[in-house]
Amino acid sequence: MNAPTPEAGIEHLLSVESNADEEIGKLSAQEQPSAQIENNAKQKIEIGADRIRSSIARLTANSIGELEGLASELQKLDGFLSSETERVRREIESVMAGIKVIIDAIAPWKRAARGPPGTTRSAPISARSHTPMCLGDARRGR
Repeated sequence: MNAPTPEAGIEHLLSVESNADEEIGKLSAQEQPSAQIENNAKQKIEIGADRIRSSIARLTANSIGELEGLASELQKLDGFLSSETERVRREIESVMAGIKVIIDAIAPWKRAARGPPGTTRSAPISARSHTPMCLGDARRGR
């Protein structure tokens, strides 16, 4: 009969072991490209992240510098506007003082043209009555 001999069992175990080794080799060969792909993907992600970080750093450095420059310009503009506001205020005060002087100088003339307080003129003065000819006529009694 065909009874298994110990040598046959060993051969069978060796063949199973070699088959297992072959399968492990195949699996590791399949895993190796996926591991390489995973490593490559990680490297690409890291490179992309580094590029993004450097871009953000560069842009924020520019933005911060621009904002500081803008703030400086705005402070200068604020100082300029304050000084101009003060200058215009002084000029307005000067003009108002000049107008007051003119009004004070004209006020006596205005009162004299109206006459003494409490009196009114009956008829308006015509331009003709103030001409030299009319004054001469008045002296002659005409």
